[in-house]
Amino acid sequence: MENLISLVNKIQRACTALGDHGEASALPTLWDSLPAIAVVGGQSSGKSSVLESIVGKDFLPRGSGIVTRRPLVLQLHKSDEGSREYAEFLHLQRKRFTDFSAVRKEIQDETDRETGQTKQISSVPIHLSIYSPNVVNLTLVDLPGLTKVAVEGQPDTIVQDIENMVRLYIEKPNCIILAISPANQDLATSDAIKISREVDPAGERTIGVLTKIDLMDKGTDAVDILEGKSYRLKFPWIGVVNRSQADINKNVDMIAARRREREYFASTPEYKHLAQRMGSEHLAKVLSKHLETVIKSRIPGIQSLINKTVAELETELSRLGKPIAADAGGKLYTIMEICRLFYQNYREHLDGVRSGGDKVYNVFDNQLPAALQRLQFDKQLSMENIRKLITEADGYQPHLIAPEQGYRRLIESTLVTIRGPAEASVDAIHSILKDLVHKAMNETPELKQYPALRTEVRNAAMESLERMREQSKKATLQLVDMECCYLTVDFFRKLPQEADKGGDPSQSIFDRYNEAYLRRIGTTVLSYVNAVCAGLRHLIPKSIVYCQVREAKRSLLDFYYTELGKLEQNRLSALLNEDPAIMERRSALAKRLELYRSAQAEIDTLSISEYKKERTRTANAVMSFEREDFGLLGPLHLDSIDWANLNHRRSIAASLVQGTYILERDRQEKRQGSQALAPPWWEFFHFKLIRQLVDDADSCVFGAIYEYAPPSSHCNDSIDRSPRYVIAFRGTINKPDSFSRDFSLDIHIIRNGLHQTSRFEIAMKAVRNMVAMVGDSNVWLAGHSLGAALAMLAGKTIAKTGNFLEAFLFNPPFLSAPIERINYGNVKHGLRFASSVITAGLVLATKGNSQTSQSEDPFFTLSAWTPCLFVNPTDHLCSEYIGYFEHRKKMEEIGFGAIERLATQNSLGDLFMSVVRRSAEAAEPLHLLPSAYLTVNLTPSQDFKQAHGIQQWWRPDLYFKCNLYKYK
Repeated sequence: MENLISLVNKIQRACTALGDHGEASALPTLWDSLPAIAVVGGQSSGKSSVLESIVGKDFLPRGSGIVTRRPLVLQLHKSDEGSREYAEFLHLQRKRFTDFSAVRKEIQDETDRETGQTKQISSVPIHLSIYSPNVVNLTLVDLPGLTKVAVEGQPDTIVQDIENMVRLYIEKPNCIILAISPANQDLATSDAIKISREVDPAGERTIGVLTKIDLMDKGTDAVDILEGKSYRLKFPWIGVVNRSQADINKNVDMIAARRREREYFASTPEYKHLAQRMGSEHLAKVLSKHLETVIKSRIPGIQSLINKTVAELETELSRLGKPIAADAGGKLYTIMEICRLFYQNYREHLDGVRSGGDKVYNVFDNQLPAALQRLQFDKQLSMENIRKLITEADGYQPHLIAPEQGYRRLIESTLVTIRGPAEASVDAIHSILKDLVHKAMNETPELKQYPALRTEVRNAAMESLERMREQSKKATLQLVDMECCYLTVDFFRKLPQEADKGGDPSQSIFDRYNEAYLRRIGTTVLSYVNAVCAGLRHLIPKSIVYCQVREAKRSLLDFYYTELGKLEQNRLSALLNEDPAIMERRSALAKRLELYRSAQAEIDTLSISEYKKERTRTANAVMSFEREDFGLLGPLHLDSIDWANLNHRRSIAASLVQGTYILERDRQEKRQGSQALAPPWWEFFHFKLIRQLVDDADSCVFGAIYEYAPPSSHCNDSIDRSPRYVIAFRGTINKPDSFSRDFSLDIHIIRNGLHQTSRFEIAMKAVRNMVAMVGDSNVWLAGHSLGAALAMLAGKTIAKTGNFLEAFLFNPPFLSAPIERINYGNVKHGLRFASSVITAGLVLATKGNSQTSQSEDPFFTLSAWTPCLFVNPTDHLCSEYIGYFEHRKKMEEIGFGAIERLATQNSLGDLFMSVVRRSAEAAEPLHLLPSAYLTVNLTPSQDFKQAHGIQQWWRPDLYFKCNLYKYK
């Protein structure tokens, strides 16, 4: 167990080197969680003498007043017998001190370097390691001596400052207090006992040391104190006899001093019966053993804290972004990458991946038609205006047959009014595109990191949109102007024919200006204008999309990119100037993360087998409890549920799956009643367990059926999209009671034989019964890993009967070549393209060119079912779903949709097997899905275990990307 103290020593040195002294700050502290022994005592209490007796060397500064003005972290390392004694300071790592008087001087000099040539104190510790065969493995923190008055040269606050520093160390629950009190003073006035009693009233972590026993007045002794009668502590008091000032002046050897100490206790009648547990040697052994015990009990908690903090620090560093590159090329790349991320978000809004693009369609489908319909032509087509324009068009000579010029003037003056709605549509689209720019910027964290770049990109985007608006307005108004400048002749050639059929031509010739004639002209003009409006209703959106929306998707920042390449390095640097507070925070976080990773590595490399076994047993118990206890790990933030919110639905479904896991763990651990950990995972969301699904092979619980039973106080609106029942399936549990059966089912998934297992038959029967009882709209399916495979197969099976259940599938297995793990996009696309061509070719070769109708095609029938898939790109067991759906989309875009529609319905490996084993009918691979709503967790994962775990899916701070893939 000696390595335990060495482990903590290494972590403490790393803490000091990287600025973690346990002080209050905005950064997490590891120092506070490390067990340590703090030496507390008043001035002249013999504190320094005790430490020197434990070490066996005279190395501490001495003098009047406050000598110790900084904490001294003293780490003792027992070396091999006969080896040379030496000391090392953390701030002088490559220098070994064999002369311990030089150690004393370096402590004084290092104190002065921090505090200056004053009598101030500092909380920044000095780290001193001493290697000797005459010490035990031990770590002590020597704190400044408590004082009651400030002397000359000290600030008035020195008394309180020292007390605050001491209290800061000893009030931590992991701190062992070594309280030094002189025996020749009343214990009631002991500074060490007074302050330790305040922070440790029960004396459970205080070890009392009584000094100067040999200096007590004659006729008095310290037996009552040493026997715990005067002041009881959990640990027995230990008395020591240090060197006197005369011994120090004479340079009395420490070995001789220890021998005299032993002789004193053994020969003094009052202390003879206590001699075996007195003296500095016994004190050192007690402290070393007790420190080992405390460290051993704290290590699992420290390890859990370190892992948790590393994940938190990594997440925050990821959110703050990477530091800025130093060279111009790196800065230009950083700017271009940020612009690309912004541009990608912007395009996703227009393409419907994110919200916003629907507003563009609303302008064309609602606002423009309504504006055209609201146009009033009363002024242009009033009797007075028609008579006026007709008369003016005749000039001095009346028209003979038709008032052509009058018609033209009437139509032109009426059509001009369409410019208003056309221009308003352009402006409306411009406003929408501007709003989407702001949305995309807010969704690009990197732009928040660099305010100057954010302003520059916003201005560039707005300038591009303004140019596009002007071009769009020009093109759109030209459409209206074209209608004004050239009238459709065929429309008017039909007018004489219509007059012959039912009109009175004689009246139109001889009585040209009566109201009936003018009204007929107005009606004709209105009919023509309405026909033109109907055409422009379709042409105006095309013009706007071509000039504005399409250009915004293609070239929003093209001009900015051109200008960006011309900028000099100082200008690029100005764009990447971020908030100094963020830079400082990132630097501090990076140092603190380095500390925690260093501690993590130290703990992971601990090599003592005895400790490894104990740590594994204890850590597994603690971590298992943490994973299963809803109060520690559950989504407590969902105290109010919005069933229309996909994040809430996802979190609840994942929690119910977790409840299924813990049902089986409760069974294995025989936890019942109030000891059971599973019920809070569904009761928190107002569900109740109505049935457990039990495997007939090993009697383990593999699924559960929950019924939603909200209290009557919940309004109908809040539960509108809630399920009535949820059927949840767990994945593989790595425990002996269930692992064998779970693992065999995992093998069945690989062989596409899950449908032949009794567990699936039990699950399918439960699903069919529930759907038959309440209908498919009231039932959810949910599952994780193996459970997701069960839920997916059940959902596909029942979907083929026309019942489409809402499904939440977490980390569903997709076993294939790990193409998604390739970092080069072109290579990935090439491999997938080749696979699709080969697969489609094999399909045609094995199944012929026969075509089935859509109604007979089971894959097309299944496309109406859209399960929700939740995958993590770091989890290679499910990450291939990302490429499976994205590749299908790309193949459609490049014109190879027909090939992919054949390939996506078949598995290449399955086709090869069917060729080899023509007699055997192979089952359809589970991962073949026509449609899905795919959610990808882009939050960084520490390892595969975290990436595959169910716990990630109810976190409120997920960074994810969602896409809907519908089979066409």
